[in-house]
Amino acid sequence: ITDALHLDRLVYTYWSSIRYIVQVFVALYFGTLLNRFGIKKMVLLGLCALLGATVLRAVGTNVLHFYIAGALHGVGIVFVGSTMAGTIVRRWFHQDVGKYTGIVMSANGIGGAIAAQVISPIINNGETFGYRKAYLLSAAITLAISVVILIFLRDHPSDGPVVPGKQKKMPKTSVLWVGIEYDVVKKKAYFYVAAALIFLTGISQQSIGNITIVYMTDLGFAPAFIATMSTVASLTLTFSKFVAGAAYDKWGLRVALLICQISALVTFLLKGLLTNSSVGLVFATIATILSSIALPLETVMIPLITNDLFGTASYNKVLGIFMAMNSLGLCLGSPLGELFRKITGDYRPCFWFFSIMLVIVIVSFQFVLWAANKQRNAILAAET
Repeated sequence: ITDALHLDRLVYTYWSSIRYIVQVFVALYFGTLLNRFGIKKMVLLGLCALLGATVLRAVGTNVLHFYIAGALHGVGIVFVGSTMAGTIVRRWFHQDVGKYTGIVMSANGIGGAIAAQVISPIINNGETFGYRKAYLLSAAITLAISVVILIFLRDHPSDGPVVPGKQKKMPKTSVLWVGIEYDVVKKKAYFYVAAALIFLTGISQQSIGNITIVYMTDLGFAPAFIATMSTVASLTLTFSKFVAGAAYDKWGLRVALLICQISALVTFLLKGLLTNSSVGLVFATIATILSSIALPLETVMIPLITNDLFGTASYNKVLGIFMAMNSLGLCLGSPLGELFRKITGDYRPCFWFFSIMLVIVIVSFQFVLWAANKQRNAILAAET
């Protein structure tokens, strides 16, 4: 797009920041909007916003068009993305929440794997504006999905919403628990620390994710290899979201979170060592797989963190805030990666910087989980 329209690469990336700024504000009011309009209306509105964003990108001729598309994208993602997926799962299931959350969100990986093979040839067919056909195809798919949603989606399961009861003992992490009212939550220090750590995780994940293709292109990797890595990433993401949810059900939040966080850390280190060589191809392949294992940090894991730390009583409110903090991090992460390149002439310092940041996040999250589990055990003990 930047080559076809002669746009500055850094200026163009601001569309992503606008998207995440909009996501921040919309996510903050997610619980209020959900209570007022219900799931079905919000999902349909989100799909309409995504449809508008996709069409606008197809016909856009200047950077302002892409900024508006970014804003529409932000609205759409809140209403149909991870926040809504986590909410829908909790309305339909009260056991094995992690597994079902992972299954629902894995569909994104399947769609991405198919799209990488279908869309990439359209974009890279030698036409200057080949990307426009790819966006129009995406718009047609979005429209078809909207019709299916309109027919089949309901606000609640036929037997009514799931309501968790009191627990007589410490439940498995995959079980809904009554939890803490928001008036109490906002007085807890670990709530603010958790929000800050989710924010920092969003920064690191987005900055690395957005620059990877450009970084590999600059290093001279073949377009066919990069497209293959995109497919591998999507397929691994399908698997990793399910595994992250299943790990949460079996071993708890601490283990599931560490699996994703350590995968992200190793990804950053490997990408910092990339060269266009046989060893570089191996590093790129391993980093691609690990990056997909890490991606649930900004999708599956946030609803599960919310459930584990604060339970059902404040779930919609806290989830909206956590997703807003994640979106704010994603907003800042995209231009930050480009800023590193502009200042240093290389993307590598970005990988080293975020490696250090992620080590701090990993250690700090252990203290958050300790404080939250202590509070949760006290509440459950009082109930008995």
